[in-house]
Parts: sequence; C-alpha cells; structure tokens
Amino acid sequence: MISFESDYNIGAHPKIIEKLSDTNFEMLSGYGSDKYCESAIKKIKQACDCPLADVYFLVGGTQTNQVVIDTMLNQYEGVISAKTGHINS
Repeated sequence: MISFESDYNIGAHPKIIEKLSDTNFEMLSGYGSDKYCESAIKKIKQACDCPLADVYFLVGGTQTNQVVIDTMLNQYEGVISAKTGHINS
C-alpha cells in the first residue's frame, strides 16, 4: 500500500539542524525580508531562468496548496481529494 505522509512526521536533515544552530542568534528582520530569503529568491529566479519572477514564501503546505489551487484552476474547476486530505475542507 502506498501511504503519503506529511513532511512534518520526521526530523530535519542534520545539515539543516547544523545551519539553524549556526545562525540561531543572528538578529534578522521578519521572515521573507532577511538575507537568507533574498539569497533564496535569487537562486530560485536563476534556476527558473526568470529574472523578473515574483517569488513569495508561504508559511506551510496548506497555504501553499490553496494558493496553487486558486491560481491554477478556473472558478468552475476543483480538486478531488480523499476525506483525509487537508485540501478537503
């Protein structure tokens, strides 16, 4: 049986924990306007070969799924989901 689980069900990769530990006491502005997000935005634009792209960071998978659904589907289209799917609300 195939089972899709949340990425919240397991701890972070050790390299992520190490980077978080290294940067834990840095005083940074709010999420999305710090040097790490600025660096990520540049890398995303480069990877997509789209220097004029708008890049936005969202706080979780549910919000991300909703933004994608709202932008990709027409008003009369929908998503088929299992009752247990967090999109099904």
